[in-house]
Amino acid sequence: MKSADRDRFSLHDCRAKRIRCEDGKLTFCFPDGIWCADYGEDWPNTGKASVSYRIDPMREVTVYLFRMEEGKTIREECAVEELIEKVNSRQWELEFAYCYYGYGEVFHSCWIWQEEEPCSLETQLFIGTKETEVFEYDPPSDKR
Repeated sequence: MKSADRDRFSLHDCRAKRIRCEDGKLTFCFPDGIWCADYGEDWPNTGKASVSYRIDPMREVTVYLFRMEEGKTIREECAVEELIEKVNSRQWELEFAYCYYGYGEVFHSCWIWQEEEPCSLETQLFIGTKETEVFEYDPPSDKR
């Protein structure tokens, strides 16, 4: 199934375990599903799902990672290619927390989860796009 109705969906507490970037489109894949208002309150409640953003070449994608060093918070920029490589090689999982929409941009507050210390990194993801994201998902299975 496919929808661009962002009011029906949430990525909160959902983990992307694969990311694709091709033909100017950034796609996050959620094998455990996402939340859709059509299927009740369980979280996540769809079958496998993906969310795609058409990238605005003038704005692109910016990723920031936050870590603690000697009691101070350090913000580092991470190349989107590194994010994609680490997620796709299963070194990282990207968990979405909150989403905010601005003019020509979507901001996701996220967490990166990894095996090594620190086990989690606060992450900010800015996606330059002028189009509404597209949600693709399978309906829930009876095997939950």
